[in-house]
Amino acid sequence: MDPGFLEHLERIDSIGQALARLPWIGVEELESVVKDILDFDSEFWTFTKYLSLPLYQELDGLLSQAGGDRFFSQRPRLAVVVPVHKSSEHLLRSALRSLKQQVGVTIECLISVDGDVADLELVQRLLGELGEEDEHWKVSVFFSEENRGVGMCRNRALKEITSPWFTFLDDDDLFHPLRCLHGLMLMSLHGVPLVNTSWSRVSMTQKKIVLINSSLISCGLTSFIASADLLASYGYLADLRYYEDSEYMQRLQFFRVPYFSSGAVGHYLHTEPHADYVSLASPWRLEVHAIQDHPYLCGSVIGAASEECIRYDKYFQEQYQQAVSDALLRRFPSS
Repeated sequence: MDPGFLEHLERIDSIGQALARLPWIGVEELESVVKDILDFDSEFWTFTKYLSLPLYQELDGLLSQAGGDRFFSQRPRLAVVVPVHKSSEHLLRSALRSLKQQVGVTIECLISVDGDVADLELVQRLLGELGEEDEHWKVSVFFSEENRGVGMCRNRALKEITSPWFTFLDDDDLFHPLRCLHGLMLMSLHGVPLVNTSWSRVSMTQKKIVLINSSLISCGLTSFIASADLLASYGYLADLRYYEDSEYMQRLQFFRVPYFSSGAVGHYLHTEPHADYVSLASPWRLEVHAIQDHPYLCGSVIGAASEECIRYDKYFQEQYQQAVSDALLRRFPSS
């Protein structure tokens, strides 16, 4: 057994004791929670052993501050929007399971299927594997008969949110079981409507880390938890895929919406370490290559702005921001 795993077991036991301070978690649920955390970290040990420590330390500190009822009087509810298109069965199964295993929160899982009946059938089958809904796990599935892109796909689900907070999980990514509770407690502690949580790129197939410009983690834009009130106030124009997350964050900054950023990682983004891997950020990657025979690294992404990206960015800065500002002022003249 990896000697570090014994220390990790002690860490999980400490978190279990801290979670017992939450008034809405009973003894029976607490036993299940500790098991779920242990199962998750064991399955993905090749990267959780390096990435989860700041998350445990930060959450332990939060829970130690006069107990969980300082933050919430009852179990918080969070909507998680999951866009689905041409999904891998294995990756989507892991993504949905990671949502159902979220600790100490009620999850409103909003799955939006973008134009593929096979995806819809896969979602229905995987939900059947996860079992029935309960008071802490609610699921809704929406289907678009045509493929309209991930932005419109997300917007379809965003219209249906009933929870006070929301976040996103792509169909090939993972949340650590403590990610949502951690983010919500940070929002409450700092009194802000949005928290950026850090994220790491990992290969789910190899269960190892993919470096980003020699860094294990990144923070902001891609991974956030926000108040649903922001949707009513500022919308979410996610139909612009290329700059989807950046555009939204710039819009919130335009209106001086306060936020807090955490260096703790609870969100893992799937990336395959080979040159032809395609994703949203592909235009910003100059090199993607594998790392062989390393205990916890399997690849590296070297990102920088190509000449094409620089030209696009200049256009974006000079034209698009002004267009967005004008449109927002017309829509929200009192802001």
